Amino acid sequence: MSITGKLVEIPVEKVYVGEGNVRKREVEKNLDELKESIRRVGLLQPLVVFPKGDKYELVVGQRRFLAIQALGWKTVPAIVVGSLDLTKAKIISGMENFHRRELPYKDTVDLCDYLYEKYGSIKAVAEELGISEGTVRNYLAHKLVPEPIKQMVEEKKISRQDALAITKATLPDIAKGNEEKAVKLAEQIAEKQPPREEKKRIIETAEDHPELSPEKVVEEAKKPPERVKLVIHLPGKYGKALDSAAEDLDQDPEEVAKTAIIDWLTARGYA
Repeated sequence: MSITGKLVEIPVEKVYVGEGNVRKREVEKNLDELKESIRRVGLLQPLVVFPKGDKYELVVGQRRFLAIQALGWKTVPAIVVGSLDLTKAKIISGMENFHRRELPYKDTVDLCDYLYEKYGSIKAVAEELGISEGTVRNYLAHKLVPEPIKQMVEEKKISRQDALAITKATLPDIAKGNEEKAVKLAEQIAEKQPPREEKKRIIETAEDHPELSPEKVVEEAKKPPERVKLVIHLPGKYGKALDSAAEDLDQDPEEVAKTAIIDWLTARGYA
């Protein structure tokens, strides 16, 4: 979805942050640095707003707007677009934050969940936000873990990480209202308690072969794996970033790195 509109100077006092803005957390994080940057070099990117009565609802640029307010600006450059409904406003706000890598993880989960409820399709959410279906599955998995699997976690039969991985692997079925495969797969893992590597193969097989029954998935996973082992040495700050992402996603760092590589290769047409 492209943003087209007229660039004008509008009164800061007439701008407000509406419900369509998807950033709800960490709004003021590093705001002093942003304020100082704007004070020194000016506003490099205008806000995006749409008219609402005699005011303007902010769609893109919430943190820039807060910094400008703190600096005491009377007017601000903004792209004024036509009237937007709530869904379109959220999509534009989400896309801007995605591509700037600024949106907190939990806000992204909330956005994907909202759009999934609206469209009922993982593919539609991915297309609207300009991200891969695999990435959408990662975010939705937190919201769509079936209740019987949550109960297994509570009873310590499987881990939270396993619950998320199973949900992600069987998400196409869950999205259609069929939780049976996910639950049976979780029961198989809880019952057999396979070693870590075998458990990973079970989940990978379920994702790669959605046509197989849970029993067949477990059987297939016992075969020698078809995979390439890759050792990557990351600079320290990226290693810390990977650990931070793994903590947010409630996954181990290896799984996060694997997903990132798969998404990158898929998005660019290599896989």
